[in-house]
Amino acid sequence: MMGRTPWRGRLIVIVIISFMAGSMAAPRPAYALFGLDVGPIVAAITTMQGAMNTVITTTRTVLNETLGLINMSLGSGFTQISNYLKAQIGAQEQIADANNMVQARLARDVRNATIRDNHAVNRQDCLNLEGGQSTVVAAHNAMEVAAALDGAKDSRTRAARDTPSWAGAGQASQANNTHHFSKYCDDAEAEAGICSLATSDLKAADQSASSLLTPPVYADQTAIDKANDFETTLIQPVAPAALRGSALTTTEGQQALPGRRSYSAAISLAHKIGDDVLSWHAGTVTLSAAQKAEAQREGITQTDTGSQFEATELEVNRKYSGTDWQADLQAMPSEKSVLVQIALLDAQRNWLLWQQLKLDHSRALAEATRLSIAAEQRRPRASPMPVPSTSNN
Repeated sequence: MMGRTPWRGRLIVIVIISFMAGSMAAPRPAYALFGLDVGPIVAAITTMQGAMNTVITTTRTVLNETLGLINMSLGSGFTQISNYLKAQIGAQEQIADANNMVQARLARDVRNATIRDNHAVNRQDCLNLEGGQSTVVAAHNAMEVAAALDGAKDSRTRAARDTPSWAGAGQASQANNTHHFSKYCDDAEAEAGICSLATSDLKAADQSASSLLTPPVYADQTAIDKANDFETTLIQPVAPAALRGSALTTTEGQQALPGRRSYSAAISLAHKIGDDVLSWHAGTVTLSAAQKAEAQREGITQTDTGSQFEATELEVNRKYSGTDWQADLQAMPSEKSVLVQIALLDAQRNWLLWQQLKLDHSRALAEATRLSIAAEQRRPRASPMPVPSTSNN
């Protein structure tokens, strides 16, 4: 079997070659080769070759057309994708431009609003300015009131002419009693028949601290007199008699003069402290509309005239508990407005500290006076010394 197979292969090759040679020659009748009829074989091969060529041609055509369609479709697709990408880039650019424009306008509007808010004057700014001005004016006028009281009391302390002590201590005591009996007569004095009982608001008012400290503003002249009389009773109800005549010219009188001057200086300082406190409650300024409104909310009798004490208290209370100030503070449009309010509050605190400093100066002098008096009382007293002789030896 293995020997016959190559032979058959060679036979087929020979047949094919013979067929091809015969196809190039003139047709002639069918013939036989080695006893085989090759006509049908050649015909079958020819048919098969034509069919194969047709299939190959058709396949090639289909493949070419398919590849052409694929190429055309892919080209259109790639072109469309490219167009989409180009359009997307353009759209992104337009979106970016629009967003930039919106952001720029927004930033400009925010900047304009900030500039407007930073330059707009808040209602509370005006009210704070009015309140501060009224307080400062009240303080200036209060200083004038205190200076006037100090001048009158210093003359009384020195027992100057036209004061009760000019004529002596007895006259000074009687003048003080007469003034008290005419205004502040109490129950015991009335029962003794010395004077007529005063009304409840005046009875012993020259001995009551509330006469000076309680009213935020003295309502009338009577209230001012009550406060002043209490301060006089507290500091110096009766001034010592004046040193006059031989009391000044003698050796003893000359020795007494330094002590009397020291006494007058100490009493003057004490009166100044008391008069400063009194002047804070004197009616010295017209209250602002906001201060009047705050006084009405607090139940204080609304008056056109206020004091340094009342104006300051109303300003502090208005910002601490006033609904108007709180509402305006919450509605302020920018940080600057709030910072302005904080700065104004700090300025008000500084002003109050300044007033406290001035009072502390007076208190420091009063303490120094007490120290000097204590030192003088502890000083050893000198024994009588002989008068030195001025004759020549």
